[in-house]
Amino acid sequence: MSHLTAKNHSKFRVPVFAVLGAVLVVGLTLVGWFARPQPVMEEAEVALGGSDSVEVARFEVSGTSGYHFVPDGRSGVGLMFYPGARVPARAYAPDMLDIAEKGHEVYLIEMPLNFAFLGWRKADDIIANVSEVDCWAVGGHSLGGAMASRYVAKTDNDVSGLVVWGSYPETDLSFEEKGLEILSIIATNDEIISEENTERSKEQFPEERTKFAYIDGGNHSQFGWYGFQSGDGAATISRQEQVDIIVGETSDFLSSLCSSD
Repeated sequence: MSHLTAKNHSKFRVPVFAVLGAVLVVGLTLVGWFARPQPVMEEAEVALGGSDSVEVARFEVSGTSGYHFVPDGRSGVGLMFYPGARVPARAYAPDMLDIAEKGHEVYLIEMPLNFAFLGWRKADDIIANVSEVDCWAVGGHSLGGAMASRYVAKTDNDVSGLVVWGSYPETDLSFEEKGLEILSIIATNDEIISEENTERSKEQFPEERTKFAYIDGGNHSQFGWYGFQSGDGAATISRQEQVDIIVGETSDFLSSLCSSD
């Protein structure tokens, strides 16, 4: 009887290669889903055409690529911007176009696989190859803001400002000795970033050189033009209304950098 039981058991044994194959398929499916970029709205594609006062062109320097927004009259300040996780850089084109229309030069930087942690030092390539800018700011949304924070905390390059939208720095970073001016824009209905981490950033950023700006009714997804992110809160203002506030705060901040130098 025991011999017969053992024989029947082996008959239904699943081959090891089949199990490994199934695990591989599931793993690749998850990776593919995780790396799938957010869909970009039509408004973003339109903004890449520029305007009467801003020329938009693709750029590539030292392996770093993206979109360059060049205003007719330059203020002397340049903003390098890192996109959020899984968000194609061009999804922020309307924001960058509006900022450039205020006279500020913008480099909207593309990231490997749309993850800024894979290219957080890309601002180095822009600074090393651009001579027309008098003072630099580095900024980003969500993961892009976290990686912009990492960059300005660790770089030896001369950077005057940090701009974070719906974001916060890593816990081990300090900004007190950097001499930076900092702008942090927070949407009240943003449920992607935690209030705990936002509050912690207030302790990391130097109080006398940091401005926290709040968007009542805004959410995480409406910082760019790519649709609604799962897990986010519902916005009670329109995307355009939120972007108008973002652009106003960011442009005023960049203008203050130029005047302070």
